[in-house]
Amino acid sequence: MKNFDMTRFGRVLKLDFAEGLKTMMWGALCMLLLYLFFFWFAHNIGFHRSQFYYAESETDLQYARMKAIAESVGVFSLMAMYIFFLLAASTLYRGEQKKQQRIAWLMLPASNLEKFLSRWLYLVAWSVVGGILSFLVADAIHCAWLWMSGQPVIAAAGYFFEYWPHPAEDLYHDSWSHVITVYSLLTAIHAFFLLGGVLFKRFHFIATGAVVVLLFALWATLYNSLMLYKSTPTTGDYNADSIVMAVFFFSVAALLTWLSYWLFCRWQVVTHKFANL
Repeated sequence: MKNFDMTRFGRVLKLDFAEGLKTMMWGALCMLLLYLFFFWFAHNIGFHRSQFYYAESETDLQYARMKAIAESVGVFSLMAMYIFFLLAASTLYRGEQKKQQRIAWLMLPASNLEKFLSRWLYLVAWSVVGGILSFLVADAIHCAWLWMSGQPVIAAAGYFFEYWPHPAEDLYHDSWSHVITVYSLLTAIHAFFLLGGVLFKRFHFIATGAVVVLLFALWATLYNSLMLYKSTPTTGDYNADSIVMAVFFFSVAALLTWLSYWLFCRWQVVTHKFANL
């Protein structure tokens, strides 16, 4: 059997989306309700006039309040969306941890590469629908409510994408190289959660998150120890250093994704109770 056949891959992809549609819709609904909760909470935490001392009229006060609500919701929604991405990656193979479903999955007439790529595309679609589109729908509902209630209409989507890492003129904070480094780090973390979803049979998100926290703690300890021996400040090309870090993190992400595929290809029907080893 060929390692990859487009017709066979299309059938596997169709099967994954057909079986995972309910999960995808539930995930999108949960994220939609979470975003709407953020809007409700932001409206009810209370903004006093003293917080907007520059507002000279009631109209200016309402505009400043809506702007603060949109900004705070955009920030928290961005954080919640990335956590959802990690959760989706770590629970991608949750159904196949049961023996009967695992047998059906392993016996599927398709190559491991086709199965892995199909499920990865399902992960991307699940993340986009549940994470991004749900936020845009929630923002549209909020804007419609503001318009019907006669309040200033300010979309939180603008702040949502504003606080997404973006380029700016400041070389040391928001340069293109810094943006790429941030994206590469987030990609590496996401790939690590994908590996955790393939490796662990239970508590995928919690177990993987604990390992990530431990690794960051070790890295921070090592970094601080090395900085103690740095007697004189050094100057260098900040962009070059950022690009090197970005290449490193993207390489780590590629390695972790390959390890996920390698481990997936070696799944057995009966494995250790906590890990697929």
